[in-house]
Amino acid sequence: MKNLMILFPTVILTLTTGFSTRAQNQKCLAFSYEIIKNTQGKIQNQAIDENNVYFIKAEVPATCVFETIKIICDTSANGTKASFNWRTNYDKNYEKEYVIRGKKVLITYYPNDRFLYFEFPKD
Repeated sequence: MKNLMILFPTVILTLTTGFSTRAQNQKCLAFSYEIIKNTQGKIQNQAIDENNVYFIKAEVPATCVFETIKIICDTSANGTKASFNWRTNYDKNYEKEYVIRGKKVLITYYPNDRFLYFEFPKD
C-alpha cells in the first residue's frame, strides 16, 4: 500500500506534465495553421527533427506580400508576446519570434521562394 502511495503522485505528475506539453504543442500548431490558412498558404512539409524541433514549411501565393504576412502574423498572435520585432536574418530573410504559452515559435519568411517556415520545440 505504501508503494502505491509513493507511486500515485509520480503517475499524476507525469500525466499532467504530458498533457500540458501536448496542449502547448497544440497551441503552437494552431497558431501556425491559422497563419497558413489566413495567408492562403499550402503546407509543403512538416516534421520533427533529431533535436525534437517541430518544423512546418508552407508556400504562400505570389499575391501575398510581406506587409500582409506581417499583419496576419501579428493579428494571429493576439495577446501573445513577441521576443523581437520583424528583422532580417543572416540570409536576408525576414523572421520574428512569438512566445506561445512559454514556447518560442520562430517564423521565417523567404520572399524569393515564397515560403513561410515555422519552428518550435516539440516538448
